Amino acid sequence: MYRQRPPSPQGPRGPSGPSGPSGPPGPPPGTASRTHRSRHGARHRGYSLPREKRRVTMMLCLFHTGRHSWTTHPVTFDPSKTNDRELWMDIRDTFRADVQKPWQRWIGFKKVISIVPIGFTPNGVPIKADPKDHPEGPSYMHAYHHPERLHPEHEWVDFFVEFDRDDERQNGLEFIEGLWAEKLTAVAIIATVAIVVTSIVWCVLGGDLQTVFTVMSFVLTLIAAQIALAALYYQVSLPGGS
Repeated sequence: MYRQRPPSPQGPRGPSGPSGPSGPPGPPPGTASRTHRSRHGARHRGYSLPREKRRVTMMLCLFHTGRHSWTTHPVTFDPSKTNDRELWMDIRDTFRADVQKPWQRWIGFKKVISIVPIGFTPNGVPIKADPKDHPEGPSYMHAYHHPERLHPEHEWVDFFVEFDRDDERQNGLEFIEGLWAEKLTAVAIIATVAIVVTSIVWCVLGGDLQTVFTVMSFVLTLIAAQIALAALYYQVSLPGGS
């Protein structure tokens, strides 16, 4: 069994501090920055890292249900030189470029629907997490999708340092994907409009009306079937596909 994780970020936080339920989620007040001196004489924000642990590495993990395999990629940061905004921009860019892959993001119908802390077995295999066990998920999602809105503070940095403290095994974040229903709907609407416009132009140019309706009906039926199959596939193979 892996060790108990520290409390995850939760609770709302506005652009300039706690702001009640209407503000974007952020780290809990308990991770507020604190400064003290370590045994090396250096000043740190709320934590004291040994010299060999001044850089923290987290693994970004994505589980592929169809292949029953993981894609992982490390993100390494220096707590003394990185702020929350820079850290989450690096996390987002690394995930999109090295884990999710750009072509999958652009032509696929999957999107990130949850981000949760993840542990590893002693031999380095990620242990799948259940989003239902992590009600603080909106905090991670907000930071991932809107890192530019985070203040250049160090609450997330401090939290991840504590997350990695005194553990020789890997720690990281699991990105859980689900059906990108909005994109699927947009593709269906665009294809339908394109077919209708093409049919109208064909008729205006003197094309046979009956032939146009026959072809349009066939193509629309084919597109609808493909979209339904794609939706069914993602609904079945991905958690939270609805």
